[in-house]
Amino acid sequence: MTTQPGDERAAGSAGTDRLPVPFYVREQALVTLKAALAQGRLTEDEHDARVAQASAARSPAELAALTADFPAGITARLPAARDVWVGAGLIMAAVGVLAVIVLLQPDNSLAFLAALGAAATILLAPGITVGLMVDVLHQRRSRRRRSR
Repeated sequence: MTTQPGDERAAGSAGTDRLPVPFYVREQALVTLKAALAQGRLTEDEHDARVAQASAARSPAELAALTADFPAGITARLPAARDVWVGAGLIMAAVGVLAVIVLLQPDNSLAFLAALGAAATILLAPGITVGLMVDVLHQRRSRRRRSR
């Protein structure tokens, strides 16, 4: 089979490189580039150049080449200060539930199960919350270093 200049069917893997780029693939590449900029993996100029290339890309292979040098989980949501406050609120609520149960319903079996859940929360949530605090502080420090 011979191919003409306007024919989109090509032999071998070159044919798959000429497929149109679906919207979600281009959008995912742009999200990855934005995350790389936020994490300091790209400068503003590099980000702008790659976004322009992503917008003009005509194949999924061109988009993949723009994000190939970043780790796979780069677009995962990083912890924020709000997450720390949620953890602290959860701990305070568990302490309150445990105190109410112990004071008002010490012999109720359902209350006992709720007290066990509250106690487990009191034991586990502080470690997670402290980890979130450390991550948020690390992010702030690294942003300050990049902005200098």
